[in-house]
Amino acid sequence: MTKERNQECAETYYTRGLAHSEKGELKLAITAYTKAIELKPDYAAAYYNRGGTWLRLEEREKAKSDLAAARNMGSDSITSIDRILRDYARAWKTLGNR
Repeated sequence: MTKERNQECAETYYTRGLAHSEKGELKLAITAYTKAIELKPDYAAAYYNRGGTWLRLEEREKAKSDLAAARNMGSDSITSIDRILRDYARAWKTLGNR
C-alpha cells in the first residue's frame, strides 16, 4: 500500500473512531483508532482520541501512554488541555455533580 493510501485509510479509521466514540461504542472506537495508528504511526490525533477513550474505559495507564505519545508528536497542547477539561466537566456531571 502506498504512503498516500495508508494516510487516506488512516483518516477513514480515525473518523470511524470519532463516530463510535460519540455513540458510546468505546471498544469499537479503540479498534478504529488502533487501526488508524497502525496505518499512520505518527497520527497524534488518533493517539490523543484513543487516550481519551481509554480514560472513559477507566484504563488509566493505557490512556496515559497514548496521551504522552500524542504530546510527544506535537499535538497542540492548548487544544489537548481544552478537550481534557471538557471531558472532565462532562464526567463530573455524569457522576451527578453540578
